[in-house]
Amino acid sequence: MQPKFRTAIAVAGAGPVGMSLAIDAALRGVEVVLIEARAAGEPPSAKCNTVAARTMEIFRRLGVSEAVRAAGLPDDYPTDTIYCTAVAGHELTRIRMPSRAERPQPGFHDSHWPTPESMVRVSQLYLEPILYERVKSLPNITVLNRTSVLGYDQDADGVTVHCRAEDGEAFDVRADYLAGCDGGRSTIRKAMGVSLVGDAEISRTRSSLIRAPGLKALFGERRPAWMSWVQNPKRSGTVVAIDGKEVWLVHRGVGAAESFDDVPFDQSIRDVLGVDESFSWEVLNHEDWIGRRMVAEHFGDGRVFIAGDAAHLWVPFAGYGMNAGVADAVHLSWLLCGVIKGWADPAILDAYQAERQPITEQVSHFAMRKVMENVEAMRAGGAIPPALAADTPEGEAIRQFLGQRLFEINVPQMSPEGLNFGYFYEGSPIITYDGEAPPSYDMGAFTPSTAPGCRLPHFRLADGTSILDRLGPDYTLLSSGGEGGPLVQAAKAGGLPLTVVTAPRPDAPADRPALMIVRADTHIVWRGDHPPADADVLVARLKGADRQSAHACAS
Repeated sequence: MQPKFRTAIAVAGAGPVGMSLAIDAALRGVEVVLIEARAAGEPPSAKCNTVAARTMEIFRRLGVSEAVRAAGLPDDYPTDTIYCTAVAGHELTRIRMPSRAERPQPGFHDSHWPTPESMVRVSQLYLEPILYERVKSLPNITVLNRTSVLGYDQDADGVTVHCRAEDGEAFDVRADYLAGCDGGRSTIRKAMGVSLVGDAEISRTRSSLIRAPGLKALFGERRPAWMSWVQNPKRSGTVVAIDGKEVWLVHRGVGAAESFDDVPFDQSIRDVLGVDESFSWEVLNHEDWIGRRMVAEHFGDGRVFIAGDAAHLWVPFAGYGMNAGVADAVHLSWLLCGVIKGWADPAILDAYQAERQPITEQVSHFAMRKVMENVEAMRAGGAIPPALAADTPEGEAIRQFLGQRLFEINVPQMSPEGLNFGYFYEGSPIITYDGEAPPSYDMGAFTPSTAPGCRLPHFRLADGTSILDRLGPDYTLLSSGGEGGPLVQAAKAGGLPLTVVTAPRPDAPADRPALMIVRADTHIVWRGDHPPADADVLVARLKGADRQSAHACAS
């Protein structure tokens, strides 16, 4: 069968991960075919409701951050998280976070974050249409909706992707590379013969998207919350404000001894909301799902790679499920495009596995630990105490005690500065290490560092411009006064794309190196006060063409 389409990159799956990869590659001038089983504009799941600050930095580069920031909740709707016995019940504690209108004000848990882009609480229901509009604006992306990927064959020259349209037509797409961004049941991962390894079941949840115009009134005189974590002896769950008016996502936990069907559909919603049978709603969508902590054995095979839920699944604590997938996507896009455009050696693709798999394994454990901390706090004595929801002195004492504990546990989850900015890449074939160990981090906190593998500490130039807006599309040489001429010459001779930015910084620490090379994803790959004597070896390493020790180019 002659291929119906030929392209540089075929992407299976047009969720946020697949579309981010396609947009990034298209902006780099590469042709993409995006294959999606859903119809154009068909609503996605509403499970993802946070766009992380690091993802917003990516979206800033992709040209969609302003639209994402403006979507979803009304300007005056807070993004607070509360812990309570029911939405209409007793409030145990509150983690205050700003509405869009309050964002410029100081004093919130994330007000000090080192970035020009704050995290955004917005449902995937609103995010996907924004990304899709960006996809449609780029002429080098071809979208095949209502099309399923059946499998693929690969050879030394490319990948043949076998597809079937909704009308039954079978056809092939021939691509240089294939990216499987097709979710937890990934056809691509299965065709690769790759298994997910880890904890197959951590929790089970019934999730209903409902229209309930009366729900906001359940907060009474209190400041409304974006997310309400509910714990009571009848049913635990979570309620998320989707539009801040009438659409809400209601999660109900399924007990260890229960099946999904053992959880009464309507009554479990009432128990979480704290209402009686007079309260009404309309179910817009429903999904039963299992929370897992599983990571793929490997993320690539030859010319085929996986990203997002196809590569890793975990309980989405700190909102980092989809966000980790978007980071995968643009990382993979950059590497693939480097090879396709000819400046990178195909061996550079080894960096995808070497860098992204350890990070996703790490994040999955962060999320699982946070789950267990919350469970232990609420069930220290076994079951949730019946007095928790009671209007008694005993109930008030229990609520005050648990409220303080839940606040301490969950501020790092709701304001995950460390998870956003602290992670670093170790053992990468395209980073030149110099012996300094990156500082450790946790979900809520990190220490900025210029050690190779770390994220570039954010700063603004003298004109107020974020340094992120000055980084080039591939590598950038940042000079705060050092002489980088030999590096520039070596890059030019070796065909390495290198943007040069002179970036003096008045508040720079004394130990900040005069020269740093930074990637588009803001990770530092080399630093020094002077160019290395073997600058050509450094250039070869950054192209993926050098297999010497990671210390070969340290100055």
